[in-house]
Amino acid sequence: MTKTPTVREHQLAIFSTDQASREWNRVAAGNSQVSDMRNALLGRLGVSADTDLPEPQFFGVSGTFHLDGPVPVPEEVDNPPSQEVNTIQSGLIVQSRTIGDRQVAECVATTQGLPAGVSHDYVFTLDTTTDNFLTGVQELTTASGGRLVAVDGWWDALTSCLTSSDCGGQCVSAALTCPPATWAVYLACLAGRCGLCVVKCAACATCDCTWWCRVAVGCCNN
Repeated sequence: MTKTPTVREHQLAIFSTDQASREWNRVAAGNSQVSDMRNALLGRLGVSADTDLPEPQFFGVSGTFHLDGPVPVPEEVDNPPSQEVNTIQSGLIVQSRTIGDRQVAECVATTQGLPAGVSHDYVFTLDTTTDNFLTGVQELTTASGGRLVAVDGWWDALTSCLTSSDCGGQCVSAALTCPPATWAVYLACLAGRCGLCVVKCAACATCDCTWWCRVAVGCCNN
């Protein structure tokens, strides 16, 4: 019988502002979805260039989950990777701005299976005009034609995971009481008070239930 691996060790890294800024620039340079989202967001905000927007704040967090064995590859998988997956890396990098009464966050959530190199990225925007970041938040992704469309998914999955019994009362308290000054401030507070559970929940929300990530981090958004 094939053994299902479990997480034997995990590591958390919360980026400094400078680290998060550099990581955002690196990710944005290598992912065309980020530029597509930016162009659509500029149109939504009624401006023509980044220079018309306030200076951004940055937030970043990453987690590494080392498994006690390789993830079994299902027989039905076409073109399986040549290497095993025995480590999952997950990250969230955010560029946040206050624009009038709006709090807007451009986000890239990533999950990668190593050393095989299989990966899944999700590029999206969080937009709200309320001071309650648990409700009243629009999650937007770029659709065909370069327009932003509202979806229900990643943010709802993350907050539902954070406020579940698995994460404990500390995360519930943090989600309810962290200051909604900006997305960067709110997320940094969550990560500081809730620690690894933020990364676990982000990974769970990002995993698309494919074979290599669901074993280690689950898939809350499907």
